[in-house]
Amino acid sequence: MLLRFLIISFLCSNCLATETPWYYPIIEILQAKLVDFTCSQECTTTMDCDTGLSCFHATTYSKGCCLMALKPNETGCMIEDQCKQACESTICDRSQFPSRCLCEKGRHFLFNKCWKKCPDFAHPEPIIDDRGFSRCELKTDLNTAVQYMRRNKRQMRNNFC
Repeated sequence: MLLRFLIISFLCSNCLATETPWYYPIIEILQAKLVDFTCSQECTTTMDCDTGLSCFHATTYSKGCCLMALKPNETGCMIEDQCKQACESTICDRSQFPSRCLCEKGRHFLFNKCWKKCPDFAHPEPIIDDRGFSRCELKTDLNTAVQYMRRNKRQMRNNFC
């Protein structure tokens, strides 16, 4: 009972700290955030997991679950941390099927990364679809963009995750 209360308290504080409108009933927020899934492989550390999987939510007192860490725009996320492990500025959008790791508001997707602002080899204004997914569109060809990223890797490091 105490564990359930702590989980709900954590979710409520998490929901209220995000950009969810204040007028959403708390029940709707909780129902949207709770996800039922069965853990196929429990773990204490990532060493307990199969190749390609990481251990999530393991504590001193409880085992975690082996899940795949996902990059931005990859599908199949069950918890936020799966997305945040590869890129801190991503969220798990479970409103679509299959669920997908998306860049947070204010970040723009390009080359499996979330950019603070679109890079020089892309148009400065991102394209935003009807679901709010924001992406940068190249203004050069793909090879030129990749060469630019390789040459300026160090300078660009702080522009994306």
